[in-house]
Amino acid sequence: MGNCVTETNQYYAERNPHHVYPVEFVVRTFLGSYPNLQLDKTSFAGSRILDLGYGDGRNMPLLFNLGFEVYGVEVSDEINELAISRLKNLGVTATLKKGRNALIPFGDCFFQYVLACHSCYYIDEGTTFENSLNEIGRILDPQGIFICSLPMHDTYILEGAQQLADGYYRITHDPYNYRKGTVFRAFKSADEILNTFDKQFENIRIGFCDDDFFGIRQKVWTVVCKKK
Repeated sequence: MGNCVTETNQYYAERNPHHVYPVEFVVRTFLGSYPNLQLDKTSFAGSRILDLGYGDGRNMPLLFNLGFEVYGVEVSDEINELAISRLKNLGVTATLKKGRNALIPFGDCFFQYVLACHSCYYIDEGTTFENSLNEIGRILDPQGIFICSLPMHDTYILEGAQQLADGYYRITHDPYNYRKGTVFRAFKSADEILNTFDKQFENIRIGFCDDDFFGIRQKVWTVVCKKK
């Protein structure tokens, strides 16, 4: 994973804007009102939330403004240092640490919420998606909330990908040129998500987004669930 980390560092160093803007599904999940989603918005203020694989930190100002105590995990110290500088300029306080999806550097039951926006499906060699789910479950409070996005099997980044066993894909083509060679866990159906999540989570609510951004067709599942 060394080359992947180096390329990721370079990617975020090159696109290091002063202002960042949250992802739409995150805005909708935390602020919206929908018939199949009931989030207790009165519980946000004072709760600890982990933004797992936070990237450029674009969701953290929103989380901070909602009253969360914000934490983040990324794959390198360099990404964390860039984010600390950016968030300071925005007046946002967050505690950031180096870690992986299957190795999160926080104690058991520490968080009331975990957000994994376009991140928890990255799989390190020698680990599985189930390992990452177990780790997320470990750090969540009993009845804690997990919110994530997951790729559909036919989203743009998986075009031409090497199909591995059990829903895993190795990326062979990336129009943004920093994920080639990484392994993703993708999902073909909502039932497949339910069968994967239901060992650790309950009240599993599933939506999806299918967007064509001028030739980049991003197709993702969105999931909100509660730790059993």
